[in-house]
Amino acid sequence: MSEISSGVEGKDNRLRVKDAFKNDSGQGRIRIDAEVVKKLNLKNGDVLEIYNPISKLKTAALLFPSKREDNGAGIIRLDPFLRRNIDTTLDDYVEICKIKVALAEKVVFAGLTETIVISPKQLNSLLENRVLTKNDILSFYSYNKKYDFVVIDFLPKTAAVRIHSGTEIKLSEKTHKEIIEREKSRVSYEDIGGLEDEIQRIREMIELPIRHPEIFKTIGIDPPKGVLLHGPSGTGKTLLARAVAFETDAHFITISGPEIMSKFYGQSEQNLRDIFDDAKKNAPSIILIDELDSIAPKIGEKTGEVDRRVTSQLLSLLDGFDDRGRVIVIGITNKLNLLEPALLSPGRFDRIIEIKLPEENSRAEIFRIHTRSMPLEKSVSIKELAKKTHNFSGADISAVCKEALIFVLRRLLPSMEFDSEKIDPKYLEQIEITLDDFDLGIKRVSKNVKLRLKLMENNKTKDDKN
Repeated sequence: MSEISSGVEGKDNRLRVKDAFKNDSGQGRIRIDAEVVKKLNLKNGDVLEIYNPISKLKTAALLFPSKREDNGAGIIRLDPFLRRNIDTTLDDYVEICKIKVALAEKVVFAGLTETIVISPKQLNSLLENRVLTKNDILSFYSYNKKYDFVVIDFLPKTAAVRIHSGTEIKLSEKTHKEIIEREKSRVSYEDIGGLEDEIQRIREMIELPIRHPEIFKTIGIDPPKGVLLHGPSGTGKTLLARAVAFETDAHFITISGPEIMSKFYGQSEQNLRDIFDDAKKNAPSIILIDELDSIAPKIGEKTGEVDRRVTSQLLSLLDGFDDRGRVIVIGITNKLNLLEPALLSPGRFDRIIEIKLPEENSRAEIFRIHTRSMPLEKSVSIKELAKKTHNFSGADISAVCKEALIFVLRRLLPSMEFDSEKIDPKYLEQIEITLDDFDLGIKRVSKNVKLRLKLMENNKTKDDKN
């Protein structure tokens, strides 16, 4: 691709991929073990080529300082967008080398799924100092919506270029739809805030058996087969399961409990068997069962015949009388107390993880994720917002950000012109979200939070009486 710097050869330039820090996501930054940086005679601000020897794909990014915790680990931290561009996943190995890049005179972008509704001036500001290679897919969040776009072309005709304030940005009207479905549902660990411990635990239970089953065969024990996530609504249980599926590149099947139920005798059980058969054929696979309590309720006097048969069928499939291979089941429920206790025994759901409402520091992290590309006024304090949202879930915080944006748009609507098909980008450039907008959003969403807490308390009281 370009010149290799002195010393960047041999095994020292082969590094293990780890996830990026939250603040680096979407910024085109990489961080490398400081000891490796010293060995390879690199310095912060260098442009490095990252090469995946398996996919044969390359991309480039800027080197930023590492953290002390990474010293001696032999790792490189890549955000999900850089990993996507070279088709690599966590714990894979990539190779690096230092390259020289030219300042971009002109860059042409196209939307992956839709035309980019943003001015070239805004895009230049968002991407200034970013290093690009042709066909790179970039993502950014604007007004709480995710946009994906691809680098079509640039000048000069070098292997890589760096965007600067004088770069001419062109937006193509064409779109690239060949990867629409995958990009729409793409979720990474960097998209999840406040769940570091839970992410680590679920990765231990799921990624290791899927990617390295030989470890368990060597030591002569069966790998874990199931994880149960429980906790209040909106705390990120389903999001976490989807992130695991993408990061492991596993075949992913998601079902909601009521979807498999049928009025015909035996059909519900057959639906379950078909799902497990499909997962086994496409292994490694992850089966996500949402609303698990709706298909496997506690068996008792009030349980119907269909519920008993479906619960028994699920218990049988989880027991694995027939080896289901590299298939992991993730169950999700908001009502752990309603589940059939037999599901919670080892060998079915091997680990039970509670996803609680986020604490203040976690709420601040979630706010940073949802506002990472929102045009915030300087007076907006993320820490202050986190203090004001006690008992808010991740979904509630997302709703607050959307409500804040709606209040801004309400102020701007009277001055907007709607005669043309597209809104003039100059109006979008005027959008600036203030602390008052967030306070109004918090006030509106807090009504739903109070109602949910009241219902949860009533249900808890009923359960205690029973």
